[in-house]
Amino acid sequence: MPTPAPNPESTIESLADRYVYFFGPFRFDSEIRIPELENLPSTSSDPRPVRIRLGGVPAVLDHAQPYGNFAQVARTEYLLDARGTARYYVRDGSEVRVDFAPGTPIADVSTYLLGSVFGALCHQNGFLPLHASAVEREGVVIAFLGESGAGKSTLAACLQRRGHRIVADDICLLEPAGSGTGPLRVIPVAGWLKLWNESLEHLGETPEEQHRVFSTDDKFRLYLPAAKSSAQVSARQLARVVFLEKADPASPIQPTLQPLDPPTAIASLMNMTYAPYIPALSGQDARAFRQCARVFRHAQAYRLIIPWGLDRIDQVLDLLERDLFRPFDSRI
Repeated sequence: MPTPAPNPESTIESLADRYVYFFGPFRFDSEIRIPELENLPSTSSDPRPVRIRLGGVPAVLDHAQPYGNFAQVARTEYLLDARGTARYYVRDGSEVRVDFAPGTPIADVSTYLLGSVFGALCHQNGFLPLHASAVEREGVVIAFLGESGAGKSTLAACLQRRGHRIVADDICLLEPAGSGTGPLRVIPVAGWLKLWNESLEHLGETPEEQHRVFSTDDKFRLYLPAAKSSAQVSARQLARVVFLEKADPASPIQPTLQPLDPPTAIASLMNMTYAPYIPALSGQDARAFRQCARVFRHAQAYRLIIPWGLDRIDQVLDLLERDLFRPFDSRI
């Protein structure tokens, strides 16, 4: 059964003492209820503990670099000011503190927790989080990367309808590189897809108010079936990395898949790291570069030019299944 979602109008002013959740490689011991995470299985045999506590968020960070007017980044600390919603502090990859505004919808608070704050935890723990959705076939993963609105989640949802399994949405998490030279693997982080109303309607789904991502947006969570076995939540090899580019709406262009050379692929992947300003401002750019370079020792990179409009999505899916999915047995 899909995980129940919160009512976006509900607030977090009534709190229980403790909740325990699993999300990706982490075990959250939380003073805040996070309904999106209820009943999600652990994807790690040894999940890393993270404490989520209320209060104690500092006003500023010492020796930090500002990012715009909403974030400060130090080597082992991160401060996020989601104005009108909450302030978040992340330290040492193991502690999160939250101050929230009175009457704040729980959907807004948890969306930042599971987005920017989760990304900061991943960076501080040495993982490589990509701004990507990913699907799997026969144990091998293809990641689709792009800016918000590029079509990552919609592609993943449509491929799921064709029998592929979703491994990640929005944040595709790669295990720490360590000192090895083998392929980096994807840690499944997929309890839901985040889709705009238009995409849901294309899939024949009815948007439900209680599944709204932010309380004021027309983007909704589409909850995925729970994993049926431990094999479905184990890490998978990353084999293809596909960068999405939307064609001009007035162009009659057909969907096009172009191979990328390693230098272009590495630079593109650095740009598509989730919250790339965090490694850049915390002195971790060199590590992120090494991880991105290691990806393309084993994975192939492509640029996918997508025609504008959901009415042409089947052309895109046909191209992907013909050129990327079928050759797994002979080319991996």
